[in-house]
Amino acid sequence: MTQLTGGATNEVAHVPAFDNKETNFYYEDEVHFTLSQIFYDCAMLFFNWLYHIFFREVKVRSAFNIPTKGPALLVCAPHANQFVDPSLLMLQVKKASGRNVSFLVAAAYYRKKFIGFMSRLAGAIPVERAQDMLNYVEGEIKFENFENDPCIIIGKGTHFKKNFTPKGLIGLPSTSANAQILEIIDDTKLILKKPFKSEKATNLLKNFTKFKYAPKIDNSQVFQKVFDHLHRRGLIGIFPEGGSHDRTELLPIKPGVAIMALGAVAAEPSCEIKIVPCGMNYFHPNKFRSRAVVEFGTPMVVTAKDGEYYKENPREAVSALMDQITNALKTVTVTCPDYETLMTIQAARRLYSYPKRKQIPLPLVVEMNRRLAIGYVTFKDDPRIIQLTKNVNEYNKKLEQLGIKDHQLESLSKTNFINTFVLLIQRLISLSIFALLSLPGTILFSPVFIAAKIISKRKAKEALANSVVKIRGTDVLATWKLMVAMAFAPILYIIYSIIGTIIILDHPESFWFLSNTVNKLFIFINNYLILVATTYSAFKIGEVGMDIFKSIKPLILSLGPSQEQLINLKQERKKLSLEVTELCNNLGPKVFPDFDKFYQKGLELFDEQELENNDEAPLKKSASSVSLNSGMSEGSTSLSRVNSVKNLSDVPIFSDSSRFVLDGTPDVTKRSVDDVVEGVSTGLDTDGKISLNKRIRDRFIEKSKEQNFADSDDDDDDDDDEE
Repeated sequence: MTQLTGGATNEVAHVPAFDNKETNFYYEDEVHFTLSQIFYDCAMLFFNWLYHIFFREVKVRSAFNIPTKGPALLVCAPHANQFVDPSLLMLQVKKASGRNVSFLVAAAYYRKKFIGFMSRLAGAIPVERAQDMLNYVEGEIKFENFENDPCIIIGKGTHFKKNFTPKGLIGLPSTSANAQILEIIDDTKLILKKPFKSEKATNLLKNFTKFKYAPKIDNSQVFQKVFDHLHRRGLIGIFPEGGSHDRTELLPIKPGVAIMALGAVAAEPSCEIKIVPCGMNYFHPNKFRSRAVVEFGTPMVVTAKDGEYYKENPREAVSALMDQITNALKTVTVTCPDYETLMTIQAARRLYSYPKRKQIPLPLVVEMNRRLAIGYVTFKDDPRIIQLTKNVNEYNKKLEQLGIKDHQLESLSKTNFINTFVLLIQRLISLSIFALLSLPGTILFSPVFIAAKIISKRKAKEALANSVVKIRGTDVLATWKLMVAMAFAPILYIIYSIIGTIIILDHPESFWFLSNTVNKLFIFINNYLILVATTYSAFKIGEVGMDIFKSIKPLILSLGPSQEQLINLKQERKKLSLEVTELCNNLGPKVFPDFDKFYQKGLELFDEQELENNDEAPLKKSASSVSLNSGMSEGSTSLSRVNSVKNLSDVPIFSDSSRFVLDGTPDVTKRSVDDVVEGVSTGLDTDGKISLNKRIRDRFIEKSKEQNFADSDDDDDDDDDEE
């Protein structure tokens, strides 16, 4: 650790020790075959099987941006799906680059049996969080005088001076609210750094109440583990938002990730660190057989020059790098101020008229949502946008009243009554056949479905009660559904297999095709495999049947009294589509100079599969230096706390939920949209180098303009409709 002098008084550059004798057989081993590697590969095989069943489709964009060797940090957001996020990312990185990722995980989860076991297999690094260490202590506390100063707390039967320390955490019963201690006056009086914000906490502290305390967390050991991994040329994964959440915007990002990269480079100048932004984009993340898009952005390279700048000006270096990381994350994620805005943007994307295109690939859906979100934020005060938003919301309400989706209304053709009736009968017959075929597996697996639904909802309520950032707690649903299924399904199949074995042995005349010499164990294993195959077949068949089921209601409505209403609504959709398209075409070029190419030519030429197969751009061309001393944006309020950090043990790695304001938007999302547009709209990185979007657009122009795309009733757009 280096103490700076001169003009940088009291500023500390956190430079770790570096042992150049250390080697890493875990990450880049081409000769040695270690036990850790075997465990990791086994975990990846398990996750591959698990997510093949849970997800209907997982698309990966720009996987070539993952460094195939050398130290790197994978910075991921939003953290919307608890343990599914890191495990899915590890699997996709392994498939794309063959590398192992060590994620930072909350130590509270690391200590749990199953999650801890899987985390150790995956080489995770545990991180203590103060809120996880809160425990009830002796005495009671209250405000001294709430009106005059809500930060002054007095105690009864307490020993603040003896047992507490500054920067420790105070928590309250029956609420997730907590506050950090700024100063301890004596055994019965202390001062908080910031007052409790929630109304429930305020009401509790107006009278004496029991309370919890957590000591200050020392993160220096965690940082050293990360430094060691990077110096061994490893790949570290981190969700800088901290815990998972179900909000539509990013939570404030902590400076720990920047210090990890800068500290490692400062300690060993030859150890250039690549920081890869990664966006997790789900369509109904908590639902079985949903879809996901994982996107890797252009890497930023932290060089020896940046390390020297960090030693001289740690505050400015960390803030500048955090600005670039935040802006990079915005280019691979879709963020909106609130859920209603997200629904409006998704509706506008469906209404936009694409030239010569009926269905667009899933990754492009995400890219268009992102661009529309940026455009909406830029022009949200424009009277035309305000009126169009109102019209789109009214259209969505009419669809909801009829109980249909936008793509279902669009698919209704102008066929006569007879043709529509015949089509309805055909689909009802098909639906009956698929229902019968999937019925056995569905019945067999139904106890698992029921248990998973009940337990996951209960866990979501618990998570919501213990968090100040969650809205509904849906971010934990998928994790608990999978965990319950993994625990119950094998037990259920064993019970079924035992019952089946007993029946076969007790009624040999009914199973004449089995020899009397057949081993009982063989019969049991055979039963187990048949049950698994039956259930899996039911999943696949039921998936097709569900697609048919979704198309039934629009057909019924088109035959009944609502037929005229559907016709009028379809006309309204056509008019609204023209308005959306005209406004986007008018305002789009003002935000995105490449608008005409991307929307009018790119969409009809886009072939995601071919693009992924041909995209082998060298990493050197896609990586850009972070240029830390080039300046940073003003108003980065989420980074203001870097200014006061003087010790590595105090640097936050995960976001502290106590600092998140429920009634407001996280600081990191309040920045000007110009910061994002500058990086994604011009086709150039901040240092002037050609970016990924520019290379993609160039490929579009080279492709053939004559491509046919299959049209289906199960449009991908259905996945981003409201649940």
